Amino acid sequence: MSCRFILAEIYLTSLEDKTTPRAVRSTLSQFERQVPGSTEIQRREVLDKAYHQAMERITGQKPGFRTLALKALCWITCAARPLAPAELQHALAVEFGDSELDEDNIPRLERMVSICAGLVAVDKESHIIRLVHYTTQEFFQERWADWFPTAHDDIAMVCITYLSFKHFETGLCRTYDEYKERLHSYALYLYAAF
Repeated sequence: MSCRFILAEIYLTSLEDKTTPRAVRSTLSQFERQVPGSTEIQRREVLDKAYHQAMERITGQKPGFRTLALKALCWITCAARPLAPAELQHALAVEFGDSELDEDNIPRLERMVSICAGLVAVDKESHIIRLVHYTTQEFFQERWADWFPTAHDDIAMVCITYLSFKHFETGLCRTYDEYKERLHSYALYLYAAF
């Protein structure tokens, strides 16, 4: 996807909550002041501003949506490898002190994507959840400590909590089928264990 298309998608997402013609015009006039220049530096500045605006929309959401979006972006940005949607859903469902995976705490995939202001997508070919563009990845990799200052500690604590679930007290799986069932039922298991 080219920078122009990603910028257009971010702009369209920012118009979704505008409820009056005046609000739409005001937002569009802000876009006009950000028309991409011809140099790479100018394009990057425009994208950075658009990403900052997307983050402002995220942080301006209701507390539950904001928290879920920031956690999702944190994991997508700072995880050691790309995650499958189910892995991310399990990661976001874990709360410190849990002794079991609470199925009722697993966020819906569609909700996770929708509250991330157009910054997140599910790649249909690779079956991973990722940031929408390489420039989005660069933006967060350069600024992860600003947006997610405790990311690595939080990810480690989720993994420790996950591996401490009562289900895993039995130790190693005795059969391959048992192992496959564990991976199916506990999507974050492989990530957390390695």
